[in-house]
Amino acid sequence: MQGASAAYAEVISEGNSFSDRSDLILRVIDAHVHTWTHDMLSEKDIEARRIAASKAGIPPQLDAPISKLKEAMKSAGIERAVILPIDSGLNQKMPLSLREKTNWHADEIRGDKSLITFVGLDPRRGEEGLAELERAVKDKGCRGLKMYPPNGFYPDEKRFYPYYKLCTDLNIPVVIHQGFTSRFKHVKYARPVYVDKVAADFPDLKIVLAHVGIPWVDEALMVSSKNPNVSVDVSGWQAAASTVPMKVYQMVADAKFVRVFPNRMLWASDFPLFEYAMPIGEWVRFFSKMRLPSTLIDLGYSQITDSELDLCMWKNASHIFFGE
Repeated sequence: MQGASAAYAEVISEGNSFSDRSDLILRVIDAHVHTWTHDMLSEKDIEARRIAASKAGIPPQLDAPISKLKEAMKSAGIERAVILPIDSGLNQKMPLSLREKTNWHADEIRGDKSLITFVGLDPRRGEEGLAELERAVKDKGCRGLKMYPPNGFYPDEKRFYPYYKLCTDLNIPVVIHQGFTSRFKHVKYARPVYVDKVAADFPDLKIVLAHVGIPWVDEALMVSSKNPNVSVDVSGWQAAASTVPMKVYQMVADAKFVRVFPNRMLWASDFPLFEYAMPIGEWVRFFSKMRLPSTLIDLGYSQITDSELDLCMWKNASHIFFGE
């Protein structure tokens, strides 16, 4: 972590770093994680992971069993996590059917109160997908819908509205991937602006924009700011935190300015995909003990507080995902 240490130097010298507040302990929910085994991946996904790993100079992430997630949670002090499967079955050949994939994720967490899983569905599946969504929630205990627009769809198409209506009826949230994606998927579908109409037309539907929409961060914050039913999660921001932490501070400062932070921001990791950039325990410490540097305070941004961080690290996810 030499690069991260160097990047923190300016903030540490100002006394604003998390490093001088080791007494602070917040409860933590990871609002965005993944589990899989290599035999669940398509050939395209395996190749995409190899390409990404080559760029990062690490081995490809081909296996992410639940045991690895639980071990990481324990070491990082994370009490709960939300597993978000992805349905890529309409644009590539997948080893498991939609139903088999739902069952796999639901069965792997059975009896574990620290974990919940969503059902991953491509809304282009139409009636088949609606039936699976209802089965996944009512019969398999799935707690929400995960949508992945880079597989080839804009989420605000009218033909997908029955999915949002069903989610509202089932009283479950929707997490929508936003921004960057892997090699063989299409980022153009993942702009936050394509969620705005959905949020406006379904005011009772709880929506989470993943990754604060990287690289469309301002757009994600705008959509969340204007729609009180929309939140954002900070998964994937470890890459910035480990090298250019000011980008994270600026994002949080801007989110507070438009009143998305703290009430509608969720801490998350995208585990295990960014462990190479910043291990999950370090990401917990970075965010839970954060203070904005004086360079931002001098510009007029207001400082963040422990109570605000508690909302991001625990309370918001507890309310949206666990119904507490």
